Amino acid sequence: MKKTLLWVLSFLITVFFALFQRLTGPTYPVRGQAAQGAFSYKLPRSCTVAGKDCLINIKTEAPLEGYLMWKRYRTDDAPVKIGLVQAGGLLSAALPDQPPAGKLEYRVFIRAAGADFSLTEAPVVTRFKGAVPRWALAPHIIFIFLFMFFSVRIFLSLFTGGIAVKRAVVLNMCFLLLGGFLFGPIVQQYAFGQAWTGFPFGMDLTDNKTLLMLVFWLPALFAALKERNYRPWVMVAFFITFAVYLVPHSMFGSELDYKKGEVVTGK
Repeated sequence: MKKTLLWVLSFLITVFFALFQRLTGPTYPVRGQAAQGAFSYKLPRSCTVAGKDCLINIKTEAPLEGYLMWKRYRTDDAPVKIGLVQAGGLLSAALPDQPPAGKLEYRVFIRAAGADFSLTEAPVVTRFKGAVPRWALAPHIIFIFLFMFFSVRIFLSLFTGGIAVKRAVVLNMCFLLLGGFLFGPIVQQYAFGQAWTGFPFGMDLTDNKTLLMLVFWLPALFAALKERNYRPWVMVAFFITFAVYLVPHSMFGSELDYKKGEVVTGK
């Protein structure tokens, strides 16, 4: 029973971190609704490049009017105005398709009581990415989840026992290598045309976080294999992993510099 509870606890902690990463990252949609519930919206901050425009939809049954203002991110472009069209319970407009890693900033305005008001105080920034096949994305997500799951369970075992730490650390390292250094670059290649944009080639925070975890889990792996005093190494590796997972996902990721015509990172 104790072992089962510890596995369940490890799973719940991992789910918490996964949700935290998802909900706090810069690609999570901006959601909201009118005070009286007349309409609701989910403004995307990530769009897939697929030869189609990025749809902006506002759910409403009431007759509404409004418009969308957009421009390319970090440029001196003049904003472009697009009217919202109402049909089928939606008030919609579309952002034009961009190259992978291209970003647009936009604001949605609704007309009410003879005045226009913006749904957001600041412009929403959305990043475009290439379509990633499921055979690459699914293993990446699963292995990264398992890596955090086993990291938590290994850490708890330092105080409670219940698992063979040596084998668990080896298995955990396999999860990290598969999720972060095999399928991770494949996913990024499909999404942004570059497999690795972390050190020493760039400042992509996600890649550098993955590299940082590898650097600190390697000594823990060595100590566990040599059956030395692995406890402090595992604790340090876990706390580094813990700190890394507190940083929202996709921060300072790939971004198309429209002036240079190239993808940069670290902005």
